[in-house]
Amino acid sequence: MDAATEKLITALKQKREAEGYSLRKLAKVIGVSFSSLARIERGEGSPDPNSRIRILEWLGEDADRLGLPFERIAHVHFRASKNADSYTIHCLLRVVTALERKSRIRRKTVTYFGHKSTPETSPVVLSKPEMEEMAIGLRKELGLDDQMPVDPLRIKIEGVKILTIGEIKDVSPDVKAHLGGPGKDKWSAMSVPIDEEQDTWIIVRNKEHQLARQNVSILEEFWHILLGHRLTKIAQVAGVYGRTFDETEEHDAFYLAAATLIPENVIRATVQEKKNIKHIARNYGASPDLVEYRIKRLGLWREYLGRVVKLESP
Repeated sequence: MDAATEKLITALKQKREAEGYSLRKLAKVIGVSFSSLARIERGEGSPDPNSRIRILEWLGEDADRLGLPFERIAHVHFRASKNADSYTIHCLLRVVTALERKSRIRRKTVTYFGHKSTPETSPVVLSKPEMEEMAIGLRKELGLDDQMPVDPLRIKIEGVKILTIGEIKDVSPDVKAHLGGPGKDKWSAMSVPIDEEQDTWIIVRNKEHQLARQNVSILEEFWHILLGHRLTKIAQVAGVYGRTFDETEEHDAFYLAAATLIPENVIRATVQEKKNIKHIARNYGASPDLVEYRIKRLGLWREYLGRVVKLESP
């Protein structure tokens, strides 16, 4: 283990204990699994790039004093696997750089924990009924009833533009080759704020994915923007690339995307009338897995399976 990593682990443990965090509580706060954080504190191997960046963000000024600042950072909304690999994040960071060259990006920034960053606020936790109502409201605003599917690529939101990697100038061939090839399954979409004063955005979508996956990914990015979610970070530190992750806001944006794609009444009718979920998925531009997700999150899984529960006679 190198000296910088040893300093990082020591600072992590010292701050955690000084602020009274248990390992389990801190794991939830910074988005690193409990088992991984415990292993890191025991010195059993180095933290992976994503864990390292989440720890550095939490350490804040302590990280600066250790001489471990972020070397390159971008603030985005980011739909990808939670622990996307370093090279894929490196390529997405280069896409952001290409967009910065193309557009005059204006950011609202403050100094936060010693790093130049966007203003931080606590996430707003939404209830399930609130999110269902919000999804219904958006569908009504689009003029859609429950029987009508929504095509996210036809939704026009003021100040929001959707592009593919191929439509962005100055993205190098090697970045395009990775994000459209070996790395295509590691990311789905990314929202880049172009002018935070005017609230204008570019959503970069992965056109290599099946349409059902693109649909939910685009809707998720729309909801991140419409809800004013905090920007996450994709960053370089110590020669590797990683990302931060806000589990609450990622969950809410995904839930809202799924609810917008397949309305609650459709799911309830599917369960009550024992409809084929593959047909429902096809009709609404979704995957069967997403239909099952909706059934489970609405608490209808037992009814869908027809599982009988009864009390035995004495």
